[in-house]
Amino acid sequence: MCARKADPPEIRAIKEGKIKQAAIKFFAEKGFHAATTGEITDEAGIAKGTLYWYFHTKEDLAFALVSDMLEEFKNLVLEIRDTRGPAATRLRKLAARAAELYREEKDYCRLLWKFRADQHYVFSTDYVEKVRVYYDAILGALADIIDQGIKGGEFRRINSRHWAFVILGITEGLELEWLENEREFDMEKAFKEMIELVTRAAHEEELFAPV
Repeated sequence: MCARKADPPEIRAIKEGKIKQAAIKFFAEKGFHAATTGEITDEAGIAKGTLYWYFHTKEDLAFALVSDMLEEFKNLVLEIRDTRGPAATRLRKLAARAAELYREEKDYCRLLWKFRADQHYVFSTDYVEKVRVYYDAILGALADIIDQGIKGGEFRRINSRHWAFVILGITEGLELEWLENEREFDMEKAFKEMIELVTRAAHEEELFAPV
């Protein structure tokens, strides 16, 4: 049996993109289990067997969609962490960039929330652990920014890890509110106001016990 010749990188990227866009459509419309690989490949315009040259299983494909979004957000937080300047200013920049990312990747955001709501049903234990690793990295980078603010005298000596949870939790709540009420809810404005409130509280108010 002849081995299949690998596609050039540019062709592979195009085919992967078509598969992912088709998968987003059917996973969002029908759910992970009801969506079939056949309808995904038909929508993508590729042969059914071709899918498995790119993703070994449907779970691999679903996780690729989740990891795309988480990787992009993680890299954004790491970039802001490693940028020079006041921590509060960088958190404001992070809020603006995150709102821009969510608007550009709205379909990914919707799908990520669907998978998060039932991740143990969609993904195996190994994949759930991989998702957790992404969130740990994001939380760690946020905590680093807060620690930098504490060292620079911008913030009180608060528990940076706890504060990172607060920021990420509020951000995700606002994201979900935007997905449900996009016409009325200004996500970018809400993110900006949230960061202003959080940074002011971190500087002035005793919301958390000192470390």
